[in-house]
Amino acid sequence: MASESAPLGRFFKHSSIYAFGNVLNRIAALLLLPIYTNYLTVAEYGALELFYVIAAVVTGFLSVGIAHATLRFYFEYDAETDRNSVVTTNLTVSLLISLAGVLLIGQWHEGLAQYVFGGPEYSRGVLIILATLVFELSSQVSLAYLRAREYSMLFVGIMLFKLILQLAANTYFVVFRDMGVEGVLAGNFLAVAFGWICLTVFVLSKCGYRFEWGKAVPALKYSFPFLLSTITALISNYTDRFLINSLLSLQILGIYALALKFSELLESLIGEPFNRSYGAFRFSIMKEGNAAGIQARIVRYLLIGLAATGLGIVYFTKGLLTVMSDPSYWPAAAILPILMVASLLKVLNYTFQTGILYEKKTHHIFQIGLIAAITSVAANFLMIKWLGLMGACLAQVLTAGVVLVVTNRISQRYFRVRYDYRRLLVTAAITVIFYLLSLPFVDQPVYVEFPAKAMLYVAFVLVMIFSSALHTDERTWLRSALKRLVSRRGIKG
Repeated sequence: MASESAPLGRFFKHSSIYAFGNVLNRIAALLLLPIYTNYLTVAEYGALELFYVIAAVVTGFLSVGIAHATLRFYFEYDAETDRNSVVTTNLTVSLLISLAGVLLIGQWHEGLAQYVFGGPEYSRGVLIILATLVFELSSQVSLAYLRAREYSMLFVGIMLFKLILQLAANTYFVVFRDMGVEGVLAGNFLAVAFGWICLTVFVLSKCGYRFEWGKAVPALKYSFPFLLSTITALISNYTDRFLINSLLSLQILGIYALALKFSELLESLIGEPFNRSYGAFRFSIMKEGNAAGIQARIVRYLLIGLAATGLGIVYFTKGLLTVMSDPSYWPAAAILPILMVASLLKVLNYTFQTGILYEKKTHHIFQIGLIAAITSVAANFLMIKWLGLMGACLAQVLTAGVVLVVTNRISQRYFRVRYDYRRLLVTAAITVIFYLLSLPFVDQPVYVEFPAKAMLYVAFVLVMIFSSALHTDERTWLRSALKRLVSRRGIKG
């Protein structure tokens, strides 16, 4: 276990920095939520969610996995010049593909608005979202370079400046210019464009510029299965939005979209910083004899972090909505716990892909995506018709669970990892118990609910620390760390 400490320390160092950046990101998002939920109607918030769906669909077709291929092929070479040319070649390919695709799709922006929203009033918003994607997609390659070089502080710095600009621009356009949904889209465009300029200038200053077809073709071949899997992922991830809009209403979609925003905090606060660090980290340790042991420990730590963060979000979202939003948005808190389970499973799934990705068996990604798409379409159609909004939430959990199980079974063929399932189950059980303990306080006034849940959460953390979810040496280390923290505070006091 000692041999795992050095790489784990490096991994957690950069993960914590990425996590800090995502905390800033979420703070900005939370600061914008009162604006959205007071200056946009529930139906307009539902329309904004459909714009994000359009962005996700177009991104799925045009990104073709180039950013991930950049990470994978960057470590194929030892020479710095070869690594740099991988980055600049993929940056060029990504920019050309996204620009050509957006120009083509933009020819039918009015028809697209008519199809999605039932009218042409949002056609200009479609153009804004398409223009944003040109910068967003090519930025992903530059961000992959920062991750490969472990420039985590720079990564966070650029994200911070983008967020400040987005917060200021969205506030101006929505509150002072009363531009509604288009104001949100315009603010996002300015922030993404600024970030693209900063990233591109930095990457070219470090890498120079060199384009090599010999490096572009293997990356595209590697990425092609990701394009196929992305298409299936789009079906599995966004079928629910279209079915809710068509079978229920745009207002109910707005409630669902807000609940999703809170459940996705788990992916933003834990999943994204983890993925940014672990995506490169796992390839860098695969030649070490203890790689499987490191992955098993990281999965266990990841689940504990996800459980703790997810439970905290579920505990306090209702009170937050009560304070910051119009009452028409409050029902979102009731469906959040189910969506949080789905988000947790999605974040865990990234780690289980290691064997597939390292052996370059990316055709399995498409196969898994196809299973997810079939499961999602069938589950959403049947369960939304049967159970309404709650059915859409349960379909998310079912789809995420199927994907997790199938991914792990396939990945184990190429990279055998012995996970400590007993401790993983203990973590899940403790989390469920403390969620159930909080239910009697749900309908209480905020001044009763908040302190009660705060005490429950402290108890949850203590129980988790001293439970069998952790090994004895891990609990010993935590106790020592807590004692050091308390003694330092005592000295300062």
